[in-house]
Amino acid sequence: MPMLLGTKGDDILKWRASTELVESLKKRLERKWGSSSSREAEAFLGTLIDTFKEELAYEDQLDEELAALNLAIAEAASPADLVPLQARYREVVAAHFRRRNSPLALCGACNALHDKVLQRAAQLAEERMRDLGQGTAPVYALLVSGDRGRGEQTLYGRNRYLLLHQLDSQRFYLFCRQLTQALHEAGLLAEGETPWHGSLSEWRSLLKNGDRDKQPPSPELEPLLPFAAAQKQAAPPLPEWRWRLESMADLCQVAGFEPLAEQALSAAAAALKEQRGRDPFFQLARRVINLPLALGHFGRWRLERSGEHQGEIDIETLGLSPLVQLVRILALQAEVHEGGTLERVRQLLYRGALDVDLAERLLKALQCLMQLRIEGEIRSEGAAAFANPEEFSMTLDGRLRAALEAVLSLQKIAYQRLVGQV
Repeated sequence: MPMLLGTKGDDILKWRASTELVESLKKRLERKWGSSSSREAEAFLGTLIDTFKEELAYEDQLDEELAALNLAIAEAASPADLVPLQARYREVVAAHFRRRNSPLALCGACNALHDKVLQRAAQLAEERMRDLGQGTAPVYALLVSGDRGRGEQTLYGRNRYLLLHQLDSQRFYLFCRQLTQALHEAGLLAEGETPWHGSLSEWRSLLKNGDRDKQPPSPELEPLLPFAAAQKQAAPPLPEWRWRLESMADLCQVAGFEPLAEQALSAAAAALKEQRGRDPFFQLARRVINLPLALGHFGRWRLERSGEHQGEIDIETLGLSPLVQLVRILALQAEVHEGGTLERVRQLLYRGALDVDLAERLLKALQCLMQLRIEGEIRSEGAAAFANPEEFSMTLDGRLRAALEAVLSLQKIAYQRLVGQV
């Protein structure tokens, strides 16, 4: 019985689903023991022990291979060398997922992969600066917002990057260009994307004002010759970030100067606290509450009507994203600042904002939707989260319907608590 939530400490499901699992095993063993001879019981135990040994050996082999890949990433000679290493890392992690079916384990591995690749890309950008005679990198902090910011990175997670500087200097803009180029070469940024960059004061201004003052996108990067001077550019706007709370709520540091990153994170937390009671927050809550789900009227699936995925369910748009956004909205309203969806659900339970039954249903929904997303990524070898209902077993069909019904219940609760305040 794979579960998204582990059983360490006082996790919500420990005393419920995990206990049910143990009790079920006890009953099955008792029935087996009661109707078996001692020789059959001994053979059964031997098979059980051999299975455990096989699984432990598999885990040891996995650890060894990931350790070798981590070392190769740390020693990569160029950002381009990181691309095949990431591909191999994904293959190994995907094989583990197919065997274990654990989103929690896969997200943990993908979080680690993302951070190691990003950190090595930043190091290589610093080295390239020195090699080109552009001096040493300035004091900076590199933050990530999105899937990785919540600790929910999958094989092809979606993230935005923020590069903050402490001192306004030519070296920072040289480093920003080198870092952007390194992230493109490493496959962390798509063509045309650039990290947001600016000072701490510019970051605070962005948090306060959103993207009211639209600016043109940064021009395409051109190769810098040794000793070339980079011109200062205004901090670029963050597209579609006005009241997209992940820019402030789903944020963490990955590399750079920790005190500077802590100030940026503190500024984001302060902005969240200030804006939580304002009208734009409630307007966003209304939009999130009204997001459509994959389960439509009379229990019919909402399917793609055309294109490559015609006849399939968009798991990301019509299931996982509404769940993540709803939990984020309710968590912020309850002054819960923990990053991941799982932790936010747990804190909402502890604060009385959710009852035990709904919290458990939401965690199972998160597990189901994450599994389907990961399976879609494995099939497509890209950031695609679609599922064909014609291929569902009765069990999976029931699990997905239950997951979406849990999200619908959360929408109703959010409506009662937030929409009346708009």
